[in-house]
Amino acid sequence: MRRTSRDYTKYLRGSEEMGSGSSSAPHEGPLHPAPSPAPHQPPPTSRSILMAFMVLGLGQVVCSVALFLYFKTQMDLNRISDDETCCFLKLLKRHKNSDLQDTSLEDQDATLMSDSCRRLKLGFQEALQKELKLMARTENARAEKAMMDPWLDVSRKSRSETQPFAHLTINGTNIPSGSRKVNLSSWYHDRGWANISNMTFSNGKLRVNQDGFYYLYANICFRHHETSGGLATEFLQLMVYVTKTNVKIRNSDTLMKGGSTKHWSKKSEFHFYSINIGGFFKLRSGEEISIQVSNPSLLDPAQDATYFGAFKVRDID
Repeated sequence: MRRTSRDYTKYLRGSEEMGSGSSSAPHEGPLHPAPSPAPHQPPPTSRSILMAFMVLGLGQVVCSVALFLYFKTQMDLNRISDDETCCFLKLLKRHKNSDLQDTSLEDQDATLMSDSCRRLKLGFQEALQKELKLMARTENARAEKAMMDPWLDVSRKSRSETQPFAHLTINGTNIPSGSRKVNLSSWYHDRGWANISNMTFSNGKLRVNQDGFYYLYANICFRHHETSGGLATEFLQLMVYVTKTNVKIRNSDTLMKGGSTKHWSKKSEFHFYSINIGGFFKLRSGEEISIQVSNPSLLDPAQDATYFGAFKVRDID
């Protein structure tokens, strides 16, 4: 009866007490609940097989197209041998069935090692390289054309006709005297650094013969030395004006002007002042460009000191 009570007490013990009990009892491990199974994930082998199918499919398309290009560009179909035809058909079949573990692949590999198949393989590689080089050259040519397109129009037009330009230098032998504002009509257009093309110089004015946007510029130098005589006044307004004249409607507009009021003392031995102006303007055929200055008697007659000109930049859209 006493033994039965001891057994009943052992039955009421917890699992932890049972685990720490005497070593005579058999160990059955903790009574914890079994962990829940992890969510189902596709095995890595299935993803590998899927990627293999995609790669093989892409390889089949590339090889088929390349082989077609090879036979189209490199071979005469009337001169293809039976061995080459057999090799070609087996090669296509090999690529078509490459995703299957077929025991006949070994026999096909042995066939593809024949001399005719080696030649076919070399020809395929050469044709593929040629096509890739041709594609690269085509893309490079398109890229260069896109980059140089704004300049192609200019170069194409320059071949058909010379772009208008003019550079005129002052004629120092015929400079007006005085200090009033005058038109400078004496310029060289074909001497020294002076030059003109597709424009006309007439009556001291530069005439435009083609519509377009032009860059106009002028550089005027004033200078005085005590050996040239005394100045009329110590305060001088030295100015230059670039004027456009429309002959048809007898209208003139000042496009640019520049200058300054200078104090040239009679006690100074030498004086010098330079004015440089320039800008882009839309000009029509028949319009004329002229230069006006104040105190023309003080102009420097050197060709690198007093000059003006124009050149066409682009057509009018």
